[in-house]
Amino acid sequence: MPRLETTNRHATVDLGQIHQAAVATNEGDALIVSGRGLRSLKRQHSKQLGEMASKRTRCTKGSRRWRKLGRTRAKLTLRAERRIRDLRHKGTRQVINFCKAHGVESLFVGNPDGVRSKPCGRHHNQRMSQWEYGRDIDYLQQKSEQDRIVHCGPHGPCFTGDERGTSSRCPVCGHRHRPKGRDWRCKVCGFEGHRDIVGAVNMHPIAYGQVVPFPKRITYLRPGSLRWSSSPDTGHRTDSSIRRCLAKARNQAPLDVCAGSLEHAHEPCDSARSLPALAG
Repeated sequence: MPRLETTNRHATVDLGQIHQAAVATNEGDALIVSGRGLRSLKRQHSKQLGEMASKRTRCTKGSRRWRKLGRTRAKLTLRAERRIRDLRHKGTRQVINFCKAHGVESLFVGNPDGVRSKPCGRHHNQRMSQWEYGRDIDYLQQKSEQDRIVHCGPHGPCFTGDERGTSSRCPVCGHRHRPKGRDWRCKVCGFEGHRDIVGAVNMHPIAYGQVVPFPKRITYLRPGSLRWSSSPDTGHRTDSSIRRCLAKARNQAPLDVCAGSLEHAHEPCDSARSLPALAG
């Protein structure tokens, strides 16, 4: 794999499942974007598909209930795809914003293509088959081009290459062993660090031919909040607590709040003023 031209500030990205992306710069800064929300959505969708399949096996093919369950399955699939795509865009945006904030001029993204070919049991194989790291690479490349994260090399603003062996090698002494859990502990030199950041740090010699120190500052971020509502976010929805009655008396009806103006939330709307008083 050809190396990139070394710039003053460059970064490497290690993609994963538990953590969507781990970023390490050559100046001692690091970022970890959680991917647990993505995994939970995929797990939820897999359970829903299994439930729909179990119900359809008890129906006559072509019946009204059989067709209704098929429409429900398609609706759940489209909703899950929208939510997963939304979190993927937000997670990759966190990576690009971090690179912009630290003045990164070149970005290298590791391609974990060889990990998927290893059989690790049916549960883990299902998670690996649902790992859409190719989309993360495409999103990072598109966003880096839009935000003008460029370098002088021939490979464009975002370069992808092999990352084989980066997560199993100590960044201090070079000792290799298979880590367990999220913490990387070297049995030879006693080094301890985050497993995904170790993989990102070990990509610098592969991509840029430069050994960088292990980051001392690690930022943990989530891609974004999980939107459980299917309604569009227009920004005009009010909180349920605002809709509650603001003045409850024994002989007075609950007063509603005008949803159009939150500045006068303490004042009842005209429709509420006209409500008759309840009899005690």
